[in-house]
Amino acid sequence: MMTRQERALRNTVVILAVATLMLGGLLFWSLRAMALLKGDTTENETPDAATAGGQPITDKQWMDELKKKHGHEVLVGMINHIVVEMEAKALGITVTGDEVERELARTMVGYGSEEQYYAQMQSQLGLSRQEVFAETAYRLTLQAIATDGITIKEADIDTYLDQNAERFTPKRELELSIIKVSSYGEGEQVMDRLEQGEDFADLAKEVSIDAESRQQGGRLGKVEEDDPFWPEGLLKTAASLDEGDIAGPIQAENDFAIIRLESIHTQNIPDQKEIRALIRQELALEQAPPLQQVESDLRTKYDVAINIDNSLQD
Repeated sequence: MMTRQERALRNTVVILAVATLMLGGLLFWSLRAMALLKGDTTENETPDAATAGGQPITDKQWMDELKKKHGHEVLVGMINHIVVEMEAKALGITVTGDEVERELARTMVGYGSEEQYYAQMQSQLGLSRQEVFAETAYRLTLQAIATDGITIKEADIDTYLDQNAERFTPKRELELSIIKVSSYGEGEQVMDRLEQGEDFADLAKEVSIDAESRQQGGRLGKVEEDDPFWPEGLLKTAASLDEGDIAGPIQAENDFAIIRLESIHTQNIPDQKEIRALIRQELALEQAPPLQQVESDLRTKYDVAINIDNSLQD
């Protein structure tokens, strides 16, 4: 069974967000290089990035190796940030902190918490909270530049809403805990122990084969009741429970699950103004050139010259 975070990464919005976060190359190193360029480094940094067997690796050696291997990609990423900022100023485009927060809230759908989302961004992309915020602001600015001058009629938005009404219909979310085992017999043993009064979280930590949820005492966070990445039978069973009820063993692909329904939540009804703004942006992006092309065109417009020898890179 996929973990909750893995399922969320397959969500379309998140995939688009991750893809654009990576436009221009290794953005973690782009931001690191931008910080060095601006002199924005912490006082605690030392000349040695690491040591191995007493042998130091200096910060300069580390950065030189990164430059050799990924220098062109990082440089293009830095250039893109500069030319996009210049074009945004020329067009009078400003992305506010509130807009960035709303976009981040959309990309966090499918995660149990904000902390889980940022932990995933750190582990998967090497991006800190501040870097995720900065790259989201960059992406929104780039999208605004790409769609500048494109007009979407209100009737087109109405048509989209009529054809995709289910996308904006509030759904119930089930907050679940799980103990996953390899066989039905093991599942029955877990149910017996629970009936004898043993604690669900303690049992999950002891016997569950789902490594990620086991660390959290079996807690999965919130799952939409029709989430296509979960076994349908498991979700139907969970939706039929009262809060605090336990059910199992339930077939879950090649394994068996014992689940506890922690709580049920109904999503807030989306704000219609925000929904229409989101649809307008999506429809405009469909008419706009690809974002990578926009970046390329801006590099040409602002007379970018790259003076490094790509042949030196691995």
